[in-house]
Amino acid sequence: MPYVVERTFHPAESRLHQAWPDHVAHLRSLSGRGILVGGGLAGTGNGDILVIAVSDEVSLHRILRGDPLVRQGLIARTRIRSWNVEYGHSALTGREPEEPAAAPDAVLTPHESRIARMVLSGMTNQRIAERLNVSCRAVEQHLTRMYRKLSISRRAQLAAALGATVPRFGIPQPERLTA
Repeated sequence: MPYVVERTFHPAESRLHQAWPDHVAHLRSLSGRGILVGGGLAGTGNGDILVIAVSDEVSLHRILRGDPLVRQGLIARTRIRSWNVEYGHSALTGREPEEPAAAPDAVLTPHESRIARMVLSGMTNQRIAERLNVSCRAVEQHLTRMYRKLSISRRAQLAAALGATVPRFGIPQPERLTA
């Protein structure tokens, strides 16, 4: 399914110029593999629009995380729209990324979703283990399986992988997740 990704850059001009050649190389690589099917700078050049063809949102987020601009924190805002083809014409259906992502939630078991909500609420592995009456090692194993399913490597990436919102002060709002 194609997705339209609209992004706004942070105004850190010098860092943006330094990262730009790597960003362009990344986009060329995606284009050569048939993943990036269109795009370019948006408006006054303070953002871009990408049309990315991948099978699901997990793959989309994996692709977006690989962009040097994302890795260096130069993206201020991202808006994702799925591009649906219906009745012989294209229709964009808008969705803000703050909504729960359907694909990651679907791959987690209900128990994993419950643990994810606890992690996003700021609970430690030890506290989660106490709450669920299991060992800390059991919680770690669940988290490892979840990270593998979501193609992430750290606890800090969990909110983005699940589409949960993280307020300005870094405390996730797990109520945005559905079990």
